[in-house]
Amino acid sequence: MISTFYIYAEGYDLDEIALDLHVQIEAFIAPYGGRVRLVDQRQEEANSTDSPNWDLGVNFEIDALTDVERKDILLFFQSLSGAFGRDFIIGGVSLHGQADDCLAISAGESLDSAIDLLLTNEKTG
Repeated sequence: MISTFYIYAEGYDLDEIALDLHVQIEAFIAPYGGRVRLVDQRQEEANSTDSPNWDLGVNFEIDALTDVERKDILLFFQSLSGAFGRDFIIGGVSLHGQADDCLAISAGESLDSAIDLLLTNEKTG
């Protein structure tokens, strides 16, 4: 069963949009009172010429949100996808700490799979 979910911008080349994304996400999650947490962290790897891993998005506990709030979060990230031309990856962390990407949220595409993931997860485990 997945207890914690994340939604992060896809890609590592976020320099040009990171500040705007950060500000918009922060404003959106403010009413959630800490139940949805902003994540904005880069993980530089020593001796690497590749772009660093960059997690920019949110984390949340599935049972801390109502079904309506979960759908609102998905709609928000879908709108960001359209505004920034960037997909967002939704994934989960198992009770054992294993993180797995599940699917992408894209502008103009159906959210049915993402909604099913967030609304049935605690029921089916």
